Amino acid sequence: MITDLEELERTAAWLPAETERLAAALDRHPDYRVLRSLPPLDYLPRFAPEGRERTAIVLDIETTSLDHRTGKIIEVALCPVRFDRRGRITGIGKTQSWLEDPGEPLEPAIERLTGLSDAELAGQRIDDDAVLGLLKGADVMIAHHCAFDALWIEARYPDIAGKPWACSLKDIDWAAHGVESRKLGHLLAELCGWFNARHRAAADVEALVALLASPLPGGRSGMAELLISASKPGWLVSATGAPFEVKDRLKARGYRWSPERKCWWIEVRQAALEAETDWLAADAQCRSPDIRKISWRERHR
Repeated sequence: MITDLEELERTAAWLPAETERLAAALDRHPDYRVLRSLPPLDYLPRFAPEGRERTAIVLDIETTSLDHRTGKIIEVALCPVRFDRRGRITGIGKTQSWLEDPGEPLEPAIERLTGLSDAELAGQRIDDDAVLGLLKGADVMIAHHCAFDALWIEARYPDIAGKPWACSLKDIDWAAHGVESRKLGHLLAELCGWFNARHRAAADVEALVALLASPLPGGRSGMAELLISASKPGWLVSATGAPFEVKDRLKARGYRWSPERKCWWIEVRQAALEAETDWLAADAQCRSPDIRKISWRERHR
């Protein structure tokens, strides 16, 4: 098993030797950069555990719409990953995926987005017992857009509601690592030198596992950085009582509208809380915001 990422990149052992020799020669030229295909999970670096091991489930879903209240899940993919007290990946399980027939034709836009067709889904059914068993056994769930995945998963599997979620899209400060785009494919290319030619749920899960197994410019692995950030509490600040005419200022600052609570809200960390309440009072005419502490058991819902 290869345990050093630089050695993995140098050898690209999952690629034909002659092709890799040519690619490596081109890669040494200062005017070129060669991207390699995503390595199989068996080739990803992992470590001997230090301290207690825990389990994360890395997951991705495809759906018939953006609304979890009216749409249906048509594909789910999961991969169990073990990690130690330092947040380093110590083991990677098998990726499993299931399809499900929604009982109605897919919209053309959904077919284009997911790469799935009515013929592929016909008669298919997700094994809910298997999925729920994996989710129940996890200490944390990980997705690249938890604000989407968590709502759908908890609506279908309410038994796991309240478990921690970590979002690789938002819980890592990618800009601080010199990366402008947070899209998974861009992160893989910029930080790892890999590309993912497949675009189904299982392929995206394995792409995310590969990103989390890789070291970031600061030295920590993506997994360690994600867990450290996601596990810290935050403060949900709701601009209750803010007048209608300041909505554009709130939106520009990153506030989101909650139809259920009928107010604009944002999450900030402890260090930014005082500055946020000062801004609300001075620029949004909101001197009594609702402030609530939240953890990764509530975040992204």
